[in-house]
Amino acid sequence: MDIVTEGGASASEYLPPAHIRVLALALIRHPSSGAVFVTEYLDPARGESLHRPAGGGIEFGETAQQALRREFREEFDTEIEVGDRVAVLENIFVFNGRPGHEWVVLHEARFLDDAMHGPGPHPVLDAPTDLGVWRPATGTDLPRLVPDALGDLL
Repeated sequence: MDIVTEGGASASEYLPPAHIRVLALALIRHPSSGAVFVTEYLDPARGESLHRPAGGGIEFGETAQQALRREFREEFDTEIEVGDRVAVLENIFVFNGRPGHEWVVLHEARFLDDAMHGPGPHPVLDAPTDLGVWRPATGTDLPRLVPDALGDLL
């Protein structure tokens, strides 16, 4: 179920689980602009727009690379090529008023479908309130990039 925030934007009622979650996220840079492909979503408790590299949870018995390929098929109906691991980040945060704890395995990746390099937004198929967007790697007045340590890597 979705909720509508003060600004009228729809936001997920997602709550972080009460255990540590392990995620695989993809660092995909646009081939011409260098922008980073991210999932844009709203923290309804704060009314804050957030950007996170696209990806998702690693399932038992699945490698980070396999998880990324599966997540991009599920979320964007597209294929990616997964490259080198860039970093492993610990992320302790609060989302929708609830604490969360994640370990994030970040890999370089690239889209195999050139259509994904279009301006978008690209709807997230299994999360209708979220969008895949190209975000400049740096700049002023950009929505917050999470996990927070990611900014140091860019």
